[in-house]
Amino acid sequence: MVSAVAANLMQPTRYTTWRPTWRLYLAHAFLAVLITLFSIAMTWPLSFIAVLFEITGGLALALSSRFPWPGAVLGAAVTWTATVVLTDVPFSPGIIPWLCTAILVARGFSRMPAYSLVVFSLVIVIADIQWNGASTTWYSLLQVSLLIGGGAITVAELIRSPRDQAERSLHTYRKSMERQRLLVVTELHDTVVRDLTHAVMTAEQARLAHPENAALAPELDAMTAAVRAAVEQMRHALRAMSDIRGGERLDIEATSAPRPLEAVISDAAAILGQRGAHLEVEGLELLEIPVIPPGVRLQLLRVLGELVSNMSKYTAPQGRARLVIESDGRSLEAMASNDVGIPGQVGGVWAGGGAPGSGVPGYDAFSSGLGLEGARRRVEALGGSLSVNQGEGRWTTVFSVPFQAVS
Repeated sequence: MVSAVAANLMQPTRYTTWRPTWRLYLAHAFLAVLITLFSIAMTWPLSFIAVLFEITGGLALALSSRFPWPGAVLGAAVTWTATVVLTDVPFSPGIIPWLCTAILVARGFSRMPAYSLVVFSLVIVIADIQWNGASTTWYSLLQVSLLIGGGAITVAELIRSPRDQAERSLHTYRKSMERQRLLVVTELHDTVVRDLTHAVMTAEQARLAHPENAALAPELDAMTAAVRAAVEQMRHALRAMSDIRGGERLDIEATSAPRPLEAVISDAAAILGQRGAHLEVEGLELLEIPVIPPGVRLQLLRVLGELVSNMSKYTAPQGRARLVIESDGRSLEAMASNDVGIPGQVGGVWAGGGAPGSGVPGYDAFSSGLGLEGARRRVEALGGSLSVNQGEGRWTTVFSVPFQAVS
């Protein structure tokens, strides 16, 4: 934590779209030399302590070009110390906090601590004048410092504005690219991976349905092995691309129409029926009510399709899967639940007994864990919520999506 703060303080700028060059460092160093020489020339009577403060102030300005905050703190300390020690503060220490503040502002650092350097310097100077007084020459130098320093800060603010805009544009671009990356992951899972998995399950069912066909079994096994390998490679790629972080939301717009939910349900019922399980569906007609915006309906179909596909893969033999959809006209709620049975049981294509993300080998044979996470992101992008729980041999997913939040 401390090292991170120190590293941030040593950065020459807070911007990622702009970096200072060595020419800029040389220009600031040259400016520091000019200010130091001018200050020494204007100092009378000349004294060693005054020259020391003037040179140190110039060094602080040159340092702040490469290390803004260390240089600014050194410059402010020189000014404050000179104000207390000397009767009349020379030009160099007096203007340094202003110029260092201008550098901090132009480099994108927080305004409040930057401007506080100038405020504290003015407070100390005013207090010193009230207590000790000052010469007419010093008043003139103070006015020049205020004029030059104020102008430098104004220029710094003008420089900062386009840099801030460029930084915001870059942030927006990166955020857009991140959404596109996650969208690609979700779309690939919802289309290619799901269809390949369905092909594997269909081939397994065909092999089990015709055990007497000795010629068909090897061909189906070879095809299944090849498709499984392709699915696994695809899922490894999706996991690498996903890098899903907690709290990250995705404003999803589907690039292609989802598979009709009726077809997904029909295939799921057929697959479940072949291992003695059955699927119950209630409220499917509620997806057609006019109050649901078309874009929301499209995402709901994808989420429900994913949940139904999961139930077809992980419902235990002789178990029951159930999908219930309800709506009050302002939101839609859905619950998908299925029996998960005994871990490790193998029957047909089912080797379940696990839950998404549970790490059960049978589950992981078919799942990357990205489908349910993709469904969660879709629901949250629509302003809703999705929860998952497992208990008493059943796996249950419940989600709710409001219509008005996204209309």
